[in-house]
Amino acid sequence: MKKYITGLLIVAGLLTAETLLAQQAPRYLVLFKDKANSPYSIQNPEAFLSERAIARRQRHTIPVTTQDLPVNPAYVAAVRQTGARVINTTRWFNGVVVEATMSQLSAIQNLPFYQGLERNLPLANINGTATPGLARIAATTDKLETLETIDYGRTFDQLALLGVPTLHEKGIQGQGVLIAIFDSGFSRANQLGYLKHLFDDKRVLDTHDFVARDGDVYDDDDHGLNVLSTIAAYEPGTLVGAAFKASFALYRTENEISETPYEEVAWLLAAERSDSLGADIINSSLGYSTFLGEFDTPAYNYTYADMNGNTTIVSRAARVAARKGILVVNAAGNDGDEIWRFISAPADVDSVLVVGATYLNRSYAPFSSVGPTANGLQKPDVAAVGVGTVVGNDLGSGGASTGNGTSFATPQIAGLAALLMQEYQTLTAQQLIDVLERSGHQANRPDNLLGYGVPSAERAQEIIQREFGPLGMEPGGINFQLYPNPVTEEIVVRWGNTPYKPGNVYQILSTTGSVLLEIKESEKPLLSIPVKHLPSGLYLLRITNEQHVRTYKFVKQ
Repeated sequence: MKKYITGLLIVAGLLTAETLLAQQAPRYLVLFKDKANSPYSIQNPEAFLSERAIARRQRHTIPVTTQDLPVNPAYVAAVRQTGARVINTTRWFNGVVVEATMSQLSAIQNLPFYQGLERNLPLANINGTATPGLARIAATTDKLETLETIDYGRTFDQLALLGVPTLHEKGIQGQGVLIAIFDSGFSRANQLGYLKHLFDDKRVLDTHDFVARDGDVYDDDDHGLNVLSTIAAYEPGTLVGAAFKASFALYRTENEISETPYEEVAWLLAAERSDSLGADIINSSLGYSTFLGEFDTPAYNYTYADMNGNTTIVSRAARVAARKGILVVNAAGNDGDEIWRFISAPADVDSVLVVGATYLNRSYAPFSSVGPTANGLQKPDVAAVGVGTVVGNDLGSGGASTGNGTSFATPQIAGLAALLMQEYQTLTAQQLIDVLERSGHQANRPDNLLGYGVPSAERAQEIIQREFGPLGMEPGGINFQLYPNPVTEEIVVRWGNTPYKPGNVYQILSTTGSVLLEIKESEKPLLSIPVKHLPSGLYLLRITNEQHVRTYKFVKQ
C-alpha cells in the first residue's frame, strides 16, 4: 500500500555493529518437508493451542490438522547446530526464520528435512531491532441488561452510520470477544485516559513486537494507537470506540524504515500467535504491493498479477487464518487515486473481509483502493467512514483527532463485527461476512469501489434472526443451518421442523457464477453436499424454489 511518512529522522549512527552483522547474516524463511516424528499430536491439541482456540474450532466444526502442529523441535535444534540464529518458527508454513551466513545456509540446505527457501531470497538484510522509523500503513460474554446512555462526543456520526449505538444501548459492547490488532506500534496506549479502562480491567491479554522481538509495543509509532482507539476508546464526551468492552492482543508487525518480506512473515507469525491465543478477529491495516512503497530490494516487488490471494506470503497467511475460523478484517488501501489503484495483499484473499472508505454520506472516497483482484474477485467487500474519521491521539493524556484512510474505516467494521459476534455466538466468521455484506447500503448493486457498501447493524440483525435462528422457531422463515464453514469434504444443509419448500434446487457456484454442481431435493431435513473434489477457495451455495432464491458463501479448505 501507499507509504505515508509524517516525519523522518536520518542518523548516521544507525549503522551499528549489530546492523552490520545483520547485513552479513541475512534472514531467511527456511521451509521443511514434513512434521514427521513430532512429539505433538492432533489428538492432544491442548499442548499447543489454548482452550479458547480449541473451542473456536469445535464451535465451527473446524478440525485440528497437522498444519496446526508446531515445527518439529528436532528440526529446529538441527538448524541451530549449523550456527544459524533461529529467530522464530512458523507452524502453518512449517519452517523457521533464521539469520544465517552463506556457509550456515549451505549446511541447512544439506539437512535431510530441508525443502526450500521462501521466494528463494533472503527476507531482509537489516535487523529490525536496529532500525527505528515510520511504517508503511494504509492511512495518515456477558450482556448488560440495563440501558445505557453514552455521550459519544465526536465519534457519534461514524458509529451511528453503522448502527453501533443501538447495540450499545442493549448492553452489547464487545464483551467476551478477543480482537488481535496488527500494526506499526501503539505509542503510549498504556498511559492514555481514553484507554485506561482496558488496562484497569486487564483486557489487553497479549502484546508482542515482532520487529524488535520483545513485548513492548507502546514505544513505537502511533498508527496502531489510532486504530485501537477506533474500537476500544471509552471516554464519554471525547471518544467512544465501536467495541470498547472487547479484549485485545496488540502486535507490532511493521518495521518502520525497512520494507522487506520479513514484515509479511511477521504478519504470519502474529496470525499464528493470534490463533493459538484464541482470537476471534484480526484487524489489519497493512498491505503489500509494488507501486509507491516498494520493497527496499526490487526483486521482492509484487505486480498486479500477484494480487490473486495465493501468491504473497501475507495472503497465504491470511487464507490460513480465515480457514481456522478467525474473522480477518483488512484495509483495502489508499491507492485509488494513484497509478496502482488496486487493493493489495492480503486484501486479495477471498475469505478476508476487505474494507473501503467513504465520506459520512456513504459516497466513495477517491483514495480508497479498488478491485477486482487479479483473478477477478470483487473487492472490497464493505466500507465505512474513512474521511475525517475521529481517532485517538497520543498527545498529553490523549485526545481526539481526525484522519483519512481505509486504515480507520477498517476497525469500525471490526468493532461492528465484534458486537454481532457477541450477540450471535453460533455464527461462523464466514457467515458473519455474508451477513455484513448483505446488510450493506448497496447490497443490490455491489461494485469494485465499495463492495456491498456500508453495513447496517439493524439490517444485519434482521438477516441473522430470519435466516440463522433456532431451528423450528421461525414459521415462514428460511429456518436452516449451513455447516461447517470452512468445509473440507461435505457441506451440510439442515432444515428445522418444517422444510423450506418442497422442490428445492441446490447449486454450488463459483464466484463468477458458473454452476459446478446441482442437486434437486424435496423434503429431506438433512442434506449433505459433497465438495471434496473442489479446489480450495470461495464458493456460493444457491437455494432456489418457486418462491425464493437465496445465496450463501462458504469456503472450501
